[in-house]
Amino acid sequence: MITITTIDENNAKLKIEKGTPSITILLGIEMLIETLIKDKPDLTIDYLLEEIKRIYERDNKK
Repeated sequence: MITITTIDENNAKLKIEKGTPSITILLGIEMLIETLIKDKPDLTIDYLLEEIKRIYERDNKK
């Protein structure tokens, strides 16, 4: 199961329970991205993907 919680106007938390199928994870991410783009029309999918990549790389440094 995926839970998306709004923290404040600029932040949200995405919680993915262990054992969640990968297709469900991808659909949850898609819904989150669609919501972000609707709320801020100046955002682009390319910008969001770069931000996700940057966050992933930051959080997975060894």
